[in-house]
Amino acid sequence: MLYYPHMAKRIDHAARRQFIVERSMGLFAQLGYAKVSFLTISEATGVARTALYRYFTTKREIFDEAIHGCTHAIKVSSAAIAVQPLPVPERLNRVADTVIDTLFERKQFLLAIYAFVIDMVRRGEDMRARIAQFTGGLRELFLRLLEEGARRGELSASVDPRLTSEVLFALLESVVLRILLGVERDAEKSKLRFSAMVRSIAGAGTTKSKKEKGT
Repeated sequence: MLYYPHMAKRIDHAARRQFIVERSMGLFAQLGYAKVSFLTISEATGVARTALYRYFTTKREIFDEAIHGCTHAIKVSSAAIAVQPLPVPERLNRVADTVIDTLFERKQFLLAIYAFVIDMVRRGEDMRARIAQFTGGLRELFLRLLEEGARRGELSASVDPRLTSEVLFALLESVVLRILLGVERDAEKSKLRFSAMVRSIAGAGTTKSKKEKGT
């Protein structure tokens, strides 16, 4: 059979890029950011180091894209929940459930991110803008939901949507810390703390605890 160069299998570069990121995420979770090199990634993916440079110029780019992929998935899921025809307190709880489940599922990668951030701070890099870039969408989503809940009378009249959005976001930040410290090993406990806060700001009869719902 004659071989024609133009008949060679074409590479799906988008799929290969995603494959590199996913495999690298596993390496970062397993070894930590500092111990992963282009050589490590090349061996794990089967993509030659010279070919890796076609997709990424530095290890940092791969790491950032892995973080973005994780946070983007949370944002997409949360945005879909935010527009569901449900009471606002219920939507707040469902968004939190999604975020908390993801944090626990990606615990090892979360540890790698934490170690990376601490290392960068020690080197004098200001990480505030980068962290805000990855997390800001969730804070704004809470604010929009709380403003909607206030308009619809689903929240206590004393609730300040902007201040409360910061409090709810801080609760999720505390989940991250508790996971990192090994204090929290049960996602359900984290969810119950969040839902207790939501009940405290909800108007009478608009939301119930998971125990009351039998879930």
